Parts: sequence; C-alpha cells; structure tokens
Amino acid sequence: MKRLFVILSFFSALACAQVDQPKLVVGIVVDQMRFDYINRYWDDYSEGGFKRLISEGYNCTNAHFNYIPTYTGPGHASIYSGATPSSHGIISNYWYDREVEEYSYCVSDAEMNTVGAENGSGKMSPSKMLNTTFGDELRLFSMNRSKVIAVALKDRSAVLPAGHMGNFAFWLESETGDFVSSSYYGPRLPKWVQKFNKKDVCEGYLSHKWELLLPSKRYDESLNDNSAYEEAFAGEKYPKFPHDLPSLIEHNGKGLIKGTPFGNSLTKDMAIAAIEGENLGEDSFTDLLAVSFSSTDYVGHQFGTDAKEIQDTYLRLDRDLESFLSYLDENIGKENVLIFLTSDHGAVRTPAYLKDRNIPAGYFEAEEPIRELKQFLQNIYGFGDWVKTYGDAQIFLNRELIFEKYLSLEEVQQQTADFMLRFDGVQKAVTGRTLENNEFEAGILACLQKGFNQKRSADVFLVLDPAWIEYSHTGTTHGSGYTYDRHVPLIWYGWNIKAGSTSEKVGITDIASTVSSLLGISFPNGSEANIISIPLSE
Repeated sequence: MKRLFVILSFFSALACAQVDQPKLVVGIVVDQMRFDYINRYWDDYSEGGFKRLISEGYNCTNAHFNYIPTYTGPGHASIYSGATPSSHGIISNYWYDREVEEYSYCVSDAEMNTVGAENGSGKMSPSKMLNTTFGDELRLFSMNRSKVIAVALKDRSAVLPAGHMGNFAFWLESETGDFVSSSYYGPRLPKWVQKFNKKDVCEGYLSHKWELLLPSKRYDESLNDNSAYEEAFAGEKYPKFPHDLPSLIEHNGKGLIKGTPFGNSLTKDMAIAAIEGENLGEDSFTDLLAVSFSSTDYVGHQFGTDAKEIQDTYLRLDRDLESFLSYLDENIGKENVLIFLTSDHGAVRTPAYLKDRNIPAGYFEAEEPIRELKQFLQNIYGFGDWVKTYGDAQIFLNRELIFEKYLSLEEVQQQTADFMLRFDGVQKAVTGRTLENNEFEAGILACLQKGFNQKRSADVFLVLDPAWIEYSHTGTTHGSGYTYDRHVPLIWYGWNIKAGSTSEKVGITDIASTVSSLLGISFPNGSEANIISIPLSE
C-alpha cells in the first residue's frame, strides 16, 4: 500500500509539473530598440502595451549584449542560443568566406528553394549557425511534439530564432508583399499562410498615407520634422509627414512597408495567424512563437534616433503590442503564456546631429585608409595584393600570399593594426592573434573576443571612437561595443512572472538559459548557462 502511495504521489507530482509549464512561449525582438525609447516616449504610450508589460512584468533595466559586432544576425542568434558569435558562428550579417573568396550571408543556403514565390528570396536555412537554440532543445525534449514557429519581415530574423528544428520560419517577400519560407522547412506553405497571403494585408496597409498618430505638438521628444539628419523615401522630395505611401509604391515596391510602422502591424497580424493556423498553445506541450518586429530598424536607419518618424513608429508599435496582448489574453490566457521582449541591438544618435551640439562624433571613411594600408604593406613586403577585403571594421589579409612568402601572419597582422591607428576615429586596432592568445574579462577587448570566431573572423579589428560610424550622414546605424548599441530592454511577462524590476547587470545571452530553466529543459549546447533570477508566483 505504501509503495502504491509513493507511485501515485510521483505521478501526481509529475502531472503538476507538466501543468505548471506555460502553454506558449512568445519571444518578441524589437529590432534596433534603444533602452531609452521606453522612458523617452512613456507619456504617449497606451496603458495596454509597453506600460502593461512593465507594470505587470519583470523589468531588467540593465541588460546588455556582451560582444561585438551588434548586428541583427548575431543578435537573434545570441538571444535564442544563449551563445556569442565566438561559439554560434554568426559573426555578422555578412562575412568574408576565405574558402570561396566572397561574402557569405548569415542564412543563405544555395541548396534550398523558395517556398511561396518564384525567386531566390527563400534560399535560406540556419545551417551556418553552429549551436542549438532553446527552441531546438524544446523540440528535442518533447520528441518533436512542441511546435516552433518564427515570423519576421527579415529572413535572418525568422530563420535564426526558429533554429535547426523549427517547424517553419516565415518572412516578407518584398516584390509580392507575401510571406514566404524555405524548402528547408517543407515543400509548400501551410494552407493558413496561403490564405493569409490572399488577403493582401500588405497592400491594405500601403493604401493610405503615413500620418502622425497623435497631434504634432505631442512629439516634443523628437526633432522638428524634415531635419537635415533624415533621408527621404525614393520618390519623395522631403522626409516629412505625411508620407504618401500609395504614390511611393511605384518607386519603392511593396517592400516600402518595411520602412513604415505598418510593417510591424503586418507582422503582428501574421503572428496571430500563426497562432491560429498552427493551434499554438492548445495542448500539453509548450510551443514557441518567435516574433521579430523589424520596421523599427528600417525606420531608424533612414530617419535616425531622434526623428518624429521613429517616435511615431514606437507609438504605433505600442498599440500593436496592446492588441497582441489582448488577443493572447482572450484566446490562450495570460497565465498560460510566457513572454520576453528584448532587442537585437541599439543604435547611435546621428553623428552629424551630435557634432552640431559639440559632442565628439564623426564618420570614418575607410576607402582612403585601406588604399594607404595596401601601399604600406607593399612597401614593407613587396608587390602583392596583401589585403583581401575590408568590411564591418574588419580587415581580411591575404593569408595565402603571406604563407607563400614565408612571412609571419602575426607580424603582418600587427603591422596592419599599428598602421590603422594613424587615422582619425580609430581608437583601437586589434589583431586576431591577440584575441586568440589572451583572455579578456571586461571592456571592449572582451566584447571583441566574444565576437571572434577563429575560423570565420578577420585578421584585424578596428574599434572606432564613440559616436564614430561608417555610414551615410543621415539616419543611423549600429554594430559597436558602446552602450548605445549594447544596452537594450529586457522585460519578462505572463505565466508565473511576478511584477518587479532589477538594475542588476544581465546579459542578453542569459535569455535562452533562463527560458530553458523555466521550462525544465536542457540549455542550448553553446549557452553560457547563466540564469536570471526572476521572481515567480507560488
């Protein structure tokens, strides 16, 4: 009898443990969201979007990326794998592949075919990511009974979060305005996606002007409209409201929606369609929906961090979040959904704007310094093409020529680094050998090291001065190891999460291991295995 009681108690506890898991995990990544956007626009947010997430959720106010470069591909890979580029291998959006001597895109895969369009936009897969994601571990744990679906405007923002075992990843095809996928996931689009595409939702959003959501005087957290730091849409004379989207389609195609807040609305609509089409959160096996809102990045690049366009985009995203949270409440229940919201990187204020306000900033024009570097290396080592390529502040040397001449790679790297320090805007020049042979625990060099993959990365890395970028003089960009690019929001909400906040410094790479811990599954295989202490209800 005692033995029977023990057995029944065991299965009772097991049943309770299974019931106590969320039915659905929703990962939300807001592309290029600086941490200060929450506080800056707070007064104009609705009560049901960002304010609800923070008031009812657990807010990590000191969350940072711990590597360089801070781009979309590495960001999404790191959030979902819990690893840094040194391990998961997604060292940038594009990088120079020494074996084929050309640039490689982080999710391109020539062996795949497009599903949902007659072009190459779907020749993608996660094959270049070397680690598992927590979605992969969830699928392994449940013997494939958990579903993993990813939705975004950008292919890399869907493919990498979906992981290697994702059921499907969907992204927007700019020519048609439809969501497409890759043959990596299956031979055809699910019927619910085909049905969604037939609704022409994209065309509907582009059928009206982009006007300010609120009266213009409410946008006092932004610069005046049509500032010198903004870039107009193709076909538009000035970058100012209202933006006549129907007339701009001719010059920009349907991909125009990506650079408007309505791209986020379209993503939200597709996310809801995915929940309904895939019956997410309806059985006893936890599902994952990865949603990336990409329009914030496109708008930020074009208009900068202080434009009315970026403020309006966040106010409209806030309303989309309010609508999405209400949908989850009504159809799955807050107590059944675990949500985290973060970003893949931040952004720098437009350097031209900072310079006009006497803040040190600038633009590094690499073409002439690299030309001089090539001549410098020829003067030392003789005639030859000593530099293969330069991009993303990384210099790839001609290793074949170096070895052919019986030269020391370490010496040529150091000569290159020393020479590049001569130029304005270059704060540090660090060699690959330095990153290989040392272990840095803090600061910029530690960030470089965590972004360094011995097989894929460059020979010399440049660290520009704060607020120096390689970009046009309008809009903004990202990629550095400074806090404006690394410090991003991180909010936990729903399920058993207790309201509160912490200013303790946490890493974005801690998200994957924290979710894994909450679900009781294995950490992703490259995870740094740090868990954020989130208070849970009893």
